[in-house]
Amino acid sequence: MTHAGGYSADTRIRWIEWTPFIAAIACFFLLPEYVPLGARILIYILYALSLDLIVGYAGIITLGHSAYFGLGAYGAAVLLQLAGLPMPAAFVLAPVVAALAACVFGYFCVRLTSIYFAMLTLAFAQIVYAVVHQWDDVTGGDNGMLSVWPARWLGSPSRYYYWALAATLVGLLLLRLVTASPFGLTLRAVRDHARRAEAVGVNIRALQWTAFVVAGFVAGLGGAIYAFLKGSVFPVYTESPMSVQPLVMVLLGGVGSPSGPLIGAAVYKLLDTVITRHTDYWQIVLGAILLLLVLAFPRGIAGMLDGRRP
Repeated sequence: MTHAGGYSADTRIRWIEWTPFIAAIACFFLLPEYVPLGARILIYILYALSLDLIVGYAGIITLGHSAYFGLGAYGAAVLLQLAGLPMPAAFVLAPVVAALAACVFGYFCVRLTSIYFAMLTLAFAQIVYAVVHQWDDVTGGDNGMLSVWPARWLGSPSRYYYWALAATLVGLLLLRLVTASPFGLTLRAVRDHARRAEAVGVNIRALQWTAFVVAGFVAGLGGAIYAFLKGSVFPVYTESPMSVQPLVMVLLGGVGSPSGPLIGAAVYKLLDTVITRHTDYWQIVLGAILLLLVLAFPRGIAGMLDGRRP
């Protein structure tokens, strides 16, 4: 579909895809006080993108994605404080911790389908929550882990902001390489025609398992950024509401759209920040606005911008 000026809808969406990053960089120069907000938007972009790999491209619903975000955060904190690793090493290895957990959990989850798959992912997330909540000697239990700060050379908000931006771009590039590769195309083929894909020799379980691990890694990367941004880690990072948030972002932006999760994450976080500052009933207001947006744009905001119709 070509539009005036010779630009295709796909080209326009690719420009739109970078809008959250451009806005985040603009906040740094024009509104320095909003730099932490820009960093949080980047974190949730990673988180939403990782979930969309499973939901949008693999076509399976997970209710326990918070486990990998939380394990990325706790992995960074434990490696920094208990293992004594330098902050950059703890940061790099934290997503690996989340990916290892996703490898173990995913091995069992991909053997199920539909609602059974979703419920098993939720069960594993509850196990993770129980461990971090009760293992006081390692995780601090309900008190969490404090003083999880970045290295001195990343101590200023501006420097850590750019660190977060670079990490987000790495995560985005990884997901783009995965989804644009033959692996990503096969993953979508399984989503659309599982029986046909299996009939031509595609190992569906192995394919979904690999996607599960990659998504866990990227979610863990977001968790690691969040841990050092906040300077603390708490069990709430692994609770069920943290799994719902990226799902809302994906639905809001557009499931399976390259730019959907980015736009959805940015819109969700901006609405959340603005509404919570102006009313004590922010949950009701935010829920109502999100409901209206989802009803108004059944295919997500990216679908509306692309000119698609339900």
